[in-house]
Amino acid sequence: MHAAEEIAQEIYQVYSSGRNGIVLELERRQELEPVVRILQSAYFDNRKTGRAGVDIHYGLKKERAGISFAPACYQITRICNRKLEDGEAGMEGVLPDSSLAAAVEHFMADKHIGFVILHDFQLIDARQKAKLVPALLQALGKQNVREMPLLLITVDGRAHLPEELFPYIHLIEGRKPGTVEMKEQVSSLLSQKGLLASENFQREIVSYLRGFHCFEAAYLFERAQLLYGAEAFDEDKKRILELISSEKVKLLEKDRLLEWKMVKHADIANMQAVKKYLKESGLIMGSLDDAMENGVEVPKGILIMGLPGTGKSLFAQYAASVLKLPLIRLEMGRMMGGHVGDSERNLRNAQKQAEEMAPCILWIDEIEKGFSGADGKNRDGNDYLQRMTGGFLTWLQEKKSSCYIIATANSIQGMPPEFFRQGRFDRCFYTAMPSETEVRNILNVHLQKPGRQHVKPVIKEAVDGVIQLAAAEKRFMTGADAGALVSNAFRRLYLDYAGQAQDMQMEHGEAAGAGNACAEKLNKEAYDCVHLAEVMKKEFGEMKVFSETNGEQIAAYTRLAEKSGFVNASAGEKDSEDVFRRYDDRLAHFIMQLQEHVQG
Repeated sequence: MHAAEEIAQEIYQVYSSGRNGIVLELERRQELEPVVRILQSAYFDNRKTGRAGVDIHYGLKKERAGISFAPACYQITRICNRKLEDGEAGMEGVLPDSSLAAAVEHFMADKHIGFVILHDFQLIDARQKAKLVPALLQALGKQNVREMPLLLITVDGRAHLPEELFPYIHLIEGRKPGTVEMKEQVSSLLSQKGLLASENFQREIVSYLRGFHCFEAAYLFERAQLLYGAEAFDEDKKRILELISSEKVKLLEKDRLLEWKMVKHADIANMQAVKKYLKESGLIMGSLDDAMENGVEVPKGILIMGLPGTGKSLFAQYAASVLKLPLIRLEMGRMMGGHVGDSERNLRNAQKQAEEMAPCILWIDEIEKGFSGADGKNRDGNDYLQRMTGGFLTWLQEKKSSCYIIATANSIQGMPPEFFRQGRFDRCFYTAMPSETEVRNILNVHLQKPGRQHVKPVIKEAVDGVIQLAAAEKRFMTGADAGALVSNAFRRLYLDYAGQAQDMQMEHGEAAGAGNACAEKLNKEAYDCVHLAEVMKKEFGEMKVFSETNGEQIAAYTRLAEKSGFVNASAGEKDSEDVFRRYDDRLAHFIMQLQEHVQG
């Protein structure tokens, strides 16, 4: 299907589902004409429906300041049989500036009009917008939208759209430039502006600009030159890339589908197996053209299932840090729309945006929220889920872009088994409860963060104390628990230290000599080292963590993961005291005893 036909079809589908406000983000004005031609002939043919179209242009010349109204949109004049009544306001000529809001209200209330096009929203000045936006909100917020015309707003960039409109409109983007087109655009802009940038830096700029229109790239170059004024862009490499990143954040925030996550550095102390697999995928993606020439397919991504707190979200950030790629978060809850077809469209648009921004990591957070229940067991009211699932799996299967997917799930129960078949994700992992060795590593990482280095001499003692207490009480930690434990311990240490320091200050008075005496009597670093092990044990005792009573829950989770063909994210790590493995053994022993009893 031709691009114009797809856009026209999507416009009418959205309108039919009960939403009459649509924004077309177009890079070139001529892209609109074929869309309108298809729209009016296929869906709003006046000879069949009795409904015409209206074109609203904002006046650009001073002598024609205002809005010009024509009785038709482009080619519609040939088939519009309705004659305008004498004196009908705004259908020809030029209206004063103040009439824009009133004119929109007039046409949106006319049942003889099929659609209204409001051109070049970005050119309307602030004074006009102040009156126009309330009129648009009133028109778009009405209940019986099918009795009202379809409102099409064209804009050259969504940054020009007021925030208030976004809950009521559906955004449709025109085609965005690919890597080759953007490379040509960057080269042209550098040449036009007399700017210097190395070949490597140009490649980085092109990569960061993926997902923008060419005119948006030009705007960013103007801003960069205005802000930094450097002829040699290489000198301001970091600031220029940060500028592009900040604009990309705003771009995604407007759509409210994807979220740009800024990741400078992230580390993870466990999950060695999945880290190794990520490293291999990174080698392929780093030399993708060469790999594909040697018969290697583009890496699709991985799915990680794990109990809350076992490091899934952290791993997504770690992956972005290691692969040096932008991290874009897709939260499945944001995909769900209130109108028929909205959820499927939102997911398609999110996929499209992510591919346009490639190379990147698309982190699909809590993927089960979007697809659980689509396994066909409960068919009541889940048709849209099955459509979403089918569309997503097809995209996953056929995806050729360098958009690397990391999907995370707390549970896969209720998800269609098709997700876990070969050809969708490259590999599926599950995160088991951390072993003793992993807990030690995680605690060590957190205890050596900035501001905590002074406790290095007593780290082993503090960690040993917590591990021994956990074993004695049969209570165990996830990675998140370990991080929270260290954070709570240092909070407690500081409060105790600050309280004692305050008491000592009150005892000795405010004299200068007294302050020195306080410092000598109470040294923070010494205080932390003396009390760290004690405070960590106390904090652990008060935490709500997994215990022996959760054994069956953990065992069931592990069995589900392994039955579905998932690989242990920490496979290959040696640990003789992996306590949760005992639950599977204990359960198997219990079942064997039960069978013997029944047979006896």
